Amino acid sequence: MDFCQLLAERERRWNTRLSLAGLYNCPVLSLTLNIPGPDKNLPGADAALCQLRAALCAAVDGAGGKVVDEVRLSGPDGPAWLAAVRMDALALKQLAVAVEESHALGRLADADVMDAQGQPLNREHLAALASADAAARNGGAVQGRAPRQCFLCSRPASLCRREGRHSLEDLLAAVRQMLGLASENAGQEHTCLP
Repeated sequence: MDFCQLLAERERRWNTRLSLAGLYNCPVLSLTLNIPGPDKNLPGADAALCQLRAALCAAVDGAGGKVVDEVRLSGPDGPAWLAAVRMDALALKQLAVAVEESHALGRLADADVMDAQGQPLNREHLAALASADAAARNGGAVQGRAPRQCFLCSRPASLCRREGRHSLEDLLAAVRQMLGLASENAGQEHTCLP
């Protein structure tokens, strides 16, 4: 994969997110896949993205939000889905994290949220919100959300990555197993329409 092409694709995705936020004056949800290694377009990646997209759409709909526009992208960095969503940005981020943590393919999901002003929200924003809520309720300390877990062990993924704890081959074997599950279930997801 050409590094310049990869950077150009990521910039295009970022600019599309900014454009959607500006056009609709609402938060933007971005879904990509966590696939280690240079090949982000492994067999089953499109099926996984579609199933995770359907889960996010169902969560948005269930919370009273509305997907008002969506864009599907693909390239050397893998498949991506971007959606302008009418709902509170922090509530949207909470839904995205819930899907990442509860869906069978959730570990593959990288669901990011940008507010209507183009500012990214992350898990620390949710931890700060939870701490403020807990302080208002009982003044007690609240732990933030746990960091993303490694594909292979119960440790934080960032720590395993930094320490080089697992080989790329072992990580890809776990990812391919999840993508195989996605391929088996392809076509069973429901659509969300803007």
